[in-house]
Amino acid sequence: MKLNKTLMACAIAIALNACASQPTVTAPHQWAGAVRDAISRDQHLRLAEHYEDIAKTLEADAQEEQEMLDAYHATPWKYGKRIHDLKARGSDMVRDLEKAAEDSRKMAEFHRQMADEAGK
Repeated sequence: MKLNKTLMACAIAIALNACASQPTVTAPHQWAGAVRDAISRDQHLRLAEHYEDIAKTLEADAQEEQEMLDAYHATPWKYGKRIHDLKARGSDMVRDLEKAAEDSRKMAEFHRQMADEAGK
């Protein structure tokens, strides 16, 4: 019985430690405020890094969607009548994700320029 309680206490301590070491994720509305209030070079550089991270995530998602789309093209008989819809939706998703990644990279570049101006 004592062993079970000890193991449970250790498991809880490990779980809490793991949660505490995770970086906090800021909600989108908080980022909007950060963009609005950014003045210093460091603030703009953090925002640029944030937008770069978003772009990387979007590009990874686009790559994943592209792989699914390639699978649809390779084995269309598996999907029956809905293959045309799947191909169209997949293509649209890849295009939208790539556009969003590009926009995010533009925002990152904009904030780098703002950081350079704030550093002068």
